[in-house]
Amino acid sequence: MIKQQIPPIIKEILLARGFESETDMVKFLFSGIPSLTDPFSIPVLKNACDTLKKTILNGEKVFVFGDGDVDGICGVFLILSFFRDLGIKIPFYLTHRLEDNYEIPTSLISELKENGFSTLITVDCGISSVEALKKAEQLGLKCIILDHHIMEFPDKLPKSHIYVNPNCIKWNKDFSYLSGTGVVFKFITGMEQLMSGLREKRISKMYEIPCLAALADIVPLVGENRIFVKEGLRKLPFTSIKGLNYLLDFYRLKPTPTIRDIVMRLNPKLNSPGRLGKPEIVLELLLENDISLIEKIANEIDANDRERYRAITKIMKTIENCDDIEKGFIISDDDYRGLSGIIASRLAGKFERPFVVCYKKDDFIRGSIRTPDGYLLHSLKSNIEEFMDEIGGHSQAVGFKCSSTKIDIVKDIWDSTEWHFHINKQYDCELDIDKLTPSLIEDIFTYLEPFGKGNPLPIFLCRNITIKTIRADEPNTKKCWVKNKNSFFEATLPEKINIPQPDELSDIYYTPYVRSFNGLYRIILKISNLTTYSSGSVDC
Repeated sequence: MIKQQIPPIIKEILLARGFESETDMVKFLFSGIPSLTDPFSIPVLKNACDTLKKTILNGEKVFVFGDGDVDGICGVFLILSFFRDLGIKIPFYLTHRLEDNYEIPTSLISELKENGFSTLITVDCGISSVEALKKAEQLGLKCIILDHHIMEFPDKLPKSHIYVNPNCIKWNKDFSYLSGTGVVFKFITGMEQLMSGLREKRISKMYEIPCLAALADIVPLVGENRIFVKEGLRKLPFTSIKGLNYLLDFYRLKPTPTIRDIVMRLNPKLNSPGRLGKPEIVLELLLENDISLIEKIANEIDANDRERYRAITKIMKTIENCDDIEKGFIISDDDYRGLSGIIASRLAGKFERPFVVCYKKDDFIRGSIRTPDGYLLHSLKSNIEEFMDEIGGHSQAVGFKCSSTKIDIVKDIWDSTEWHFHINKQYDCELDIDKLTPSLIEDIFTYLEPFGKGNPLPIFLCRNITIKTIRADEPNTKKCWVKNKNSFFEATLPEKINIPQPDELSDIYYTPYVRSFNGLYRIILKISNLTTYSSGSVDC
């Protein structure tokens, strides 16, 4: 085996990020499809696959219940595609953001049993549906829960069902941060190993699907997630999924879609129908092979996205004029169904603090909690859980439903919460700007991409900088020139940062980029923060 060479700057960054050995670095940097781990190394997954195989061979009826966001839709698509390749059509249901909840209704359990179903598979949901799962156990309905959401009290779950969830059982660290679709992908890979009658193992080659889901759910891009995103981005322009291929052309994302393209331009379109109560049309798009029907569905998805955009823009204008917006707790008599999560996310990002956005409906309050990076919801969630009828989610995103008589208590807990901002190290390592070259910057991006949660863009520290010629360039951004020793580079920095005086030196925290045009290049620094001090206090 040829030893992989790692440039010194990459080693330095990875050491700063906690990688303890060169073996770990090589695994992180150079892992690909051959590095994907055997699915049966995941606890309980072999049992889940054996159970479903027996169900299929016995000709028993299966029902799929999935969440209606991108993560859930992608996971359900993989399961339906697997069954379709076996010549089996199975019914499904997707939750959506106009419903009262995202979990399994107990009435569905009774209905499935009455109609002769033996097995229920849940995708990206189900782990918090304790009452429904207890009902299923009583009626003898088998449940395979493919989920990744946090369950605070797993001991409450009925023992007869199978829970494939990295947040319920301690998994290998490569699997710990899988999206819901990532869990399904490993499950389907296991099923393909067991079902020797399956002629072509093509479902487990659709890396673009867990790629979309990982970027939609903002899971850390480490372990297998990193492989899914790397390989998925490469495969997306050549996807065999006709509906997805059409959307890439429709939104002009070819020939090389980037993470930003997926996060900002594609996934929001795929989420929009679910926010308006119609997530199934996205699933139909992925499953459809008739191009005329695909075109019709794509136009409907685009119309839904425009409607969502208009609704959110109107709501945001109203909320931003509220007197108590700084408290981070918005409760409205208007119906925010399907939109509270995205509104809370935007407010959390804009005001850089946690936000609740909720609304009254009947005798209940429903809503969402979101936080910006650096804040966690675990302590708040545990404090308000006893007052909730339903609550679930991630460390930075929670949905809930409670009686309107309890909302004042919840608000008091919110107001008294002391939010602790978890400050990450401000930079990865020191790198003087006079050492910057296009080839060094290319190495940084080539080796470390894809960037995202768990693998952020590297930030470097350079000391003793002078800043010159500052002017407004773009909204919320300033453009300037920075000088260190004999190096002089163009830079941008956030508008909110105080500008140093001419006689002051600065330490800057920055990420370097290369922009090229007609064979020429220029290096630009994106400054995230800086500290200043008198030039007379240091030895230049």
